[in-house]
Amino acid sequence: MTSAPPPARTSGVRLRIVPLGTSAGRPTLARGASALAVVAEAAWVLCDCGEGAQLAALRAGLSLSRLDAVLITHLHGDHFNGLPGLLGTLGLEGRERPIAVAGPRGIAALLETLARAGSLGTGGMPVHVVELDGTGGPLEWPAETPSGFAVETRGLAHRVPTYGYRVSLPDRPGTLDVEAALAAGVPRGPMLAELKAGRPVVLSDGRRVEGAGLLGPPQRGPSVAYALDTVPCEASVSLGRGADVLVHESTYEHARAELAHARGHSTGVEAARIASEAGSGTLLLTHFSPSVDGERVADEARAIHPRVVAAVDQQGVEVGASVPSP
Repeated sequence: MTSAPPPARTSGVRLRIVPLGTSAGRPTLARGASALAVVAEAAWVLCDCGEGAQLAALRAGLSLSRLDAVLITHLHGDHFNGLPGLLGTLGLEGRERPIAVAGPRGIAALLETLARAGSLGTGGMPVHVVELDGTGGPLEWPAETPSGFAVETRGLAHRVPTYGYRVSLPDRPGTLDVEAALAAGVPRGPMLAELKAGRPVVLSDGRRVEGAGLLGPPQRGPSVAYALDTVPCEASVSLGRGADVLVHESTYEHARAELAHARGHSTGVEAARIASEAGSGTLLLTHFSPSVDGERVADEARAIHPRVVAAVDQQGVEVGASVPSP
């Protein structure tokens, strides 16, 4: 395994998120350990990989062959323990396309130890590990790992080094003013496509028409922010700033905020405050203690943020189509 950035491959302008495990600490009969899929048309990434994540992905109809990367927030078992099994499955299936794994410093040594012990079995599949340190920033993907997702990281506030992620699709050019292009003498056909892509064209009379001047505002790619596990912090606000969906942990109801903080966690009310401050679209609450009712936690949060959903295993959430950039 090597530490090492992805060429664009995803298509479409929509994202879908599928909670694969929404329990805190341990799986229950109703909720698996932490895992969430961010799915584009041709590829997907996995945020955390708790026990049972690969089985949950198969039940959700996700093809493991289309998995581009696994983003691990921290090395507590309920967020990591499913990763060795997932990598082993991909190896057994004979995958040769590289996969990227991101996580806090120490994840590479942990995987290397498992590999030396014969507990990984990745076969001919290259596993490119990106170790995170410091406060975070844009994720530099391994060059050999194909993907069209842009990923930002931020260091969160938990009991061990922990990172949140923001997963986005690329921005697209704005809408072409076709009537203006035709009035400028551009013929219908391939030249209009060139202009829509933002590129200039040269007409038969030698005039040059710039595409940028005929396009509306750029269309921002859809984005999902993922903040597990953490006490309320500015990094969560930064991750969620303007995101279409903020996925935030809500381990306890607000009456147990003191307990939540002592254990490095947040309440649903606190997650709602973060979503409101960040101007996030939908707040998806997850990482529920087995002792709480997720819907009750969401009800508390709805008093602060208008669009709150309590995550349920296997119940996907559509992320809206691209919207104009501010």
